[in-house]
Amino acid sequence: MVKEEETLLFIIELGRLLDDYRKCPYESVKKSIYEDILLIGCVIHPDHDEIPLGRSEE
Repeated sequence: MVKEEETLLFIIELGRLLDDYRKCPYESVKKSIYEDILLIGCVIHPDHDEIPLGRSEE
């Protein structure tokens, strides 16, 4: 179980990743960033079934 302090750190990192994703011109790098976003999302909210940002698993 992730502690509240750790969750805050994950949320901060999630914000950084979202900024990086929006600014990145390279699709291959964006894909890696997106995968990291999904992983952090699963850590923050592990019971959530939907994939964020409207993407489907590949």
